[in-house]
Amino acid sequence: MQFPDIERRLKTYVRALWAASPVISSIPPEGAESPRRSSFNGTRIRLPYEFRGYAPARAQDLYHAALAHIEAHLLYGKGRFKVGSLKPVQIALISLIEDARVERLLMRDLPGVRRLFHPFHVAFPGGGTNAPALMARLSRALFDRGYQDSHGFVEKGRALFEGARARWEDPALSREVGGLLGNDLGQMRAQFNAKTYVAEPPYRDDNSGLWDFPHDASAPPTEALPEGVRFDEIEDEATPPDREREEMSHEEAGRASLLSSEEEVGIPIARYPEWDYRIGADRPEWTTLVEFPGRLGEESAIGAILDRNAPLVQRITKLVRSAKVSRPIRLRRQNEGDRLDLDAAIEAAIDHRLTLTPDPKVYAKLERKARDLQVLVLIDASQSTHDRVPGAGRSVLELEREAVALLAHAMAELGDPFALHSFCSNGREEVRYTRLKDFEGPYDEAARARLAGLDGQYSTRFGTALRHAGATLAARRAHRRLLLVVTDGEPADIDIADRRYLVEDARHAVMTLTHHGIDVFCVGLDAGGDHYLSHIFGRRNVVQIDRLERLPAILPLLYFRLTA
Repeated sequence: MQFPDIERRLKTYVRALWAASPVISSIPPEGAESPRRSSFNGTRIRLPYEFRGYAPARAQDLYHAALAHIEAHLLYGKGRFKVGSLKPVQIALISLIEDARVERLLMRDLPGVRRLFHPFHVAFPGGGTNAPALMARLSRALFDRGYQDSHGFVEKGRALFEGARARWEDPALSREVGGLLGNDLGQMRAQFNAKTYVAEPPYRDDNSGLWDFPHDASAPPTEALPEGVRFDEIEDEATPPDREREEMSHEEAGRASLLSSEEEVGIPIARYPEWDYRIGADRPEWTTLVEFPGRLGEESAIGAILDRNAPLVQRITKLVRSAKVSRPIRLRRQNEGDRLDLDAAIEAAIDHRLTLTPDPKVYAKLERKARDLQVLVLIDASQSTHDRVPGAGRSVLELEREAVALLAHAMAELGDPFALHSFCSNGREEVRYTRLKDFEGPYDEAARARLAGLDGQYSTRFGTALRHAGATLAARRAHRRLLLVVTDGEPADIDIADRRYLVEDARHAVMTLTHHGIDVFCVGLDAGGDHYLSHIFGRRNVVQIDRLERLPAILPLLYFRLTA
């Protein structure tokens, strides 16, 4: 069956169901091949000239399903998505989530259309672990509540989508969930070829109508957005060869963990380069920084820390009264000083020659009148911080929290503008960053609750976190900007086997920040970390804490030494 055979019936079908009269035409065959995916641009709908390989009755059902799907976009979509710096796999996944979102809304209002879509969802559990197959399985999971698939990626996608049911009317949900799942596919190293990818199931459109291209939508996509929005046809990968099914292990099926219902969703906010020492150059936009909200703990736990360390708090209070850091101010015409005030000295000499009484105030000196300092404390919150400290009865994370609580108390008493941020990483596409307290916000109950809720997880990709913290500090106006890093381990991540790679990247990030006038200092909690921490930060900019139980007492006092 071909489009001309059914054209009038299709237009009547749309008019009867939605009281709409869109322009419906066919996509002409390209040579011997006929495109097998529909498309739309505004209210203009283009359908394949024919669906090859389908019996006439089945092809007619496919045309009806394709029209119903596009009408769902027209009814529940709200404009095009901006492409920005999204990768092709993220574009494909955002499109997939948006397809599922509009279909669920359409089935809510017209339950009967479910019968149109259902026969074309043929993906099955265990059906391959390359990206197209996983995405076809996810499409079915989001459509069919009765479909069971134990793969972690599919379960996570379903949990994110179903957990946000209240937001199904908002297309921003698709961009948010699709971006997260795109990061997961990258970490799983699932193969994805944008040049050959085609959306599944077959009634769905090519997604070009969802995206706002950098240039005229009628023009071919540019190199920056190559094939991520122009999906060419391949054979159905939802049903993989038996050999591929047999090679899939249970371990592989669970590589992407299911998102807990209590876990917050992060927002990708920046991409940063990464220094590759092997080629001696930056890899541009190589990592993605994803910002997560801070988990809330018991604010009273921070108060208990101060009570438990009352003698140290009193000592900090005394130091606060005498601490001064500022931009030096030159005071002229002083009775005493460390240098001559040249103008005053010349005037005194002239008066002396004229037999006049010279003014004795011929000295100048530099004085610091007020504190002029901005401090960002960057806390390593990787999984290793849960390790217990021998002899202390507490974990590294607990000692970090106690030390930072005392330090924050000192900075708040001094009135120094400061921020408390934490980081960990789950591969280069998910460097997780949390703002416990920002410069603009007060150190209040909410900030202390976020500090109390600080948790450790995943790995330690230093360079990206350093660059982002440095960018935050660079925007601050102050005589001195200090980035104070507290870490317990060597840079590492799940997608890096070369131990030197992330060390060299972190060193390059520190050198760049120093070049831009930001002081970077590290407090190392790894007894064996002197060799790599000194290489990253410089020997003079590292303090190694051998007895971790002393960290709460050392950190705030170290701060006074650094800022004296």
